[in-house]
Amino acid sequence: MQSSEDSSQQTKPINVKISVVGLGLLGTLLATGFANTKHKVVAVDQNTEKVESINQSVSPIQDKEIQIAVEKARNNNNLFATGDLHNAILQTDVSMICIGQLNHAELAEMSEDLRQICEQLGNALSEKQGYHLVLLHCSLRPDICEKHAVPIIENHSGKKCGDDFGICYLPLNLVHTNLQGHKVMHESILHGAFDQRSAQLAASLYSSLEIGLKSVRLSTERH
Repeated sequence: MQSSEDSSQQTKPINVKISVVGLGLLGTLLATGFANTKHKVVAVDQNTEKVESINQSVSPIQDKEIQIAVEKARNNNNLFATGDLHNAILQTDVSMICIGQLNHAELAEMSEDLRQICEQLGNALSEKQGYHLVLLHCSLRPDICEKHAVPIIENHSGKKCGDDFGICYLPLNLVHTNLQGHKVMHESILHGAFDQRSAQLAASLYSSLEIGLKSVRLSTERH
C-alpha cells in the first residue's frame, strides 16, 4: 500500500466525455455539475421516467437550483440521458457509477446491482479502444470494491486494470444542504484509487467542480 499527497491542484480539463450511471441525488448533481463545466455527459438510468425527465429539461430531483442546472446543461447540449449503459460507455472516456445506500448485510460484499453494472461495464470495455477511468461511488470500502469489482471488469473486458482502465472508489456522502436549503456537493473528499494514474486523473477531473480529492489509499498490487 502507499499513500498520495492531495493532488487537487490540477489543470482543469474541459470537454471530457463522461457517463454517469444512476440518476439519484448524487448522480444528478454530478451529471449537471460536469455538464455545466464544459464536459459532455451521458446520464444513464433504468428508470425511464428519470431518463425522459432529463431529456425534457426537467430535474428528477425536486430542487430549484438543480432544476436550473439541468436546464442550463440541456440548453448547452452538454447533457443527454439514456437507458442504454453499453452505448453510453462506448461513447465516453470516464464512467461514474453512483450506487444507492446498501443495507448492513451488503457492506462487505457487492450488491447484485453493482455486480451487474460491473459486468456490463466490462462487456462494453471489451469493444472499446483507449484508456477508460471508472469512478465507483458506493458504500463499500475501497478494499472490498477492489476485491470484487476489478476482477469482474477484467474478466468481462479481457483488459487489465492499471493498463487499459483505471478505477477509483469514492463515498456516497458527498452532498449536504447549504444555508439556502439547496443540495450541494462538498468541497473536498477522501478517495481510494487503484494506482497513481487513476488518482491523478480523478483529481484533475473533479477539480473542474472545485472539489478536491485526497487519496487515502493506493494499491500497487496487480491482479
